[in-house]
Amino acid sequence: MQFGICLPIADAGIAHAAGFDFVEPTVRSLSPLDPDFDAIRAPFDSAPLPTPVFNVFVPSEVPVTGPNVEWERVESYLEAAIGRVAAVGGEKIVFGSGGARNVPDGFDKEEAFMQLVRFLRLAGNVAVRNRVTIVIEPLNSRDSNIITSVAEGMELARETAHLRVRLLADLYHMMEDDEPLENITTCAAWIEHVHVADTHRVAPGEGSYPYEEFFRRLHKGGYSGRISIECRWDDLAAQAGPAGEYLRRMWEETK
Repeated sequence: MQFGICLPIADAGIAHAAGFDFVEPTVRSLSPLDPDFDAIRAPFDSAPLPTPVFNVFVPSEVPVTGPNVEWERVESYLEAAIGRVAAVGGEKIVFGSGGARNVPDGFDKEEAFMQLVRFLRLAGNVAVRNRVTIVIEPLNSRDSNIITSVAEGMELARETAHLRVRLLADLYHMMEDDEPLENITTCAAWIEHVHVADTHRVAPGEGSYPYEEFFRRLHKGGYSGRISIECRWDDLAAQAGPAGEYLRRMWEETK
């Protein structure tokens, strides 16, 4: 099992020193619409850890639901963003992007769902050419008003029916909405990436989230992907090492 942290590439050295296997930066940090990619990619090329996963996929100014979706603009953005992720070694892109996917007031939810299907099929087609996989991130109901559970994420992935569109499970978002951990078992065949934090989004091991059950269910489902910490840090350099040790210990103890 590989463990990483959601961090800017500038902090990759801290993650490396703490014993992590990778960092998970943002797609935004690759400035997909900036033509000067050489300068942007330099710190990724020289980083001490790989960047196999990226998050913060689509900015809010490129909406993918509602009456103002511009599909040509969306396709252009996808070509640029996914191409850059692949160029720096990315293999997976997390589609959370609450600002881009949130359904505007008064807009039909079923129509918005089908817009997400269209978006993901477009993204999947670009991802195929770049050997990248898109993973749908369900967000808690405060952060999004559509796809707010792992079960709903699986429904969206199934409807999209694309080889390069899969699912993410985020322990924090599940706990925020009291989503049953049984959904990890039910949706196991679709899950290809995992995010974790602890109570109120503190570092793993500093709260009371049910890691034992969460990890046991991942093991039962045969999960073999990566696990990234996405949390608040008070002192990254001091907390990262213990957080990583906690996750590795829990993962081994729950086999």
